[in-house]
Amino acid sequence: MNTFIKREYDYAIRICAYLAGHFQKGHIPISQIATNLYLTRPFTTKIVYQLKKAGIVDTVQGKVGGVFLIHPPQEISVYTVLKAMGFSATINECLQKNTDCPLASICRIQHFFAQQQNLLIENFKTKKISEFALNDTDLIPVS
Repeated sequence: MNTFIKREYDYAIRICAYLAGHFQKGHIPISQIATNLYLTRPFTTKIVYQLKKAGIVDTVQGKVGGVFLIHPPQEISVYTVLKAMGFSATINECLQKNTDCPLASICRIQHFFAQQQNLLIENFKTKKISEFALNDTDLIPVS
């Protein structure tokens, strides 16, 4: 089964949420992010690199280096993070730009899918990373 939100996209949102929980407390080592979010260090590094390329996070190099959000988490939308990771999915193939369908102008099904996709994208744009902020105590497993 294909997924709409890839694993990398989900983890990118989680990494940003973790950084939001530590916003303005300095940079967080990649090893700490990886450990606390149960990710591998290489995978975390790959995601952080993409987020940095998109201008969402920045890094401090070196032994005491780490990662931090560039902007306040209430200014970063879930959609911004998804786009930084390469999100470009549509919920139905007929909504893709290069689809040539003779029924497109009259098709109520395509219109329905377009409405649903627009609602979903708008929700992604409205939801801010600050709403998902995580700190270390949030990540302690409940037994």
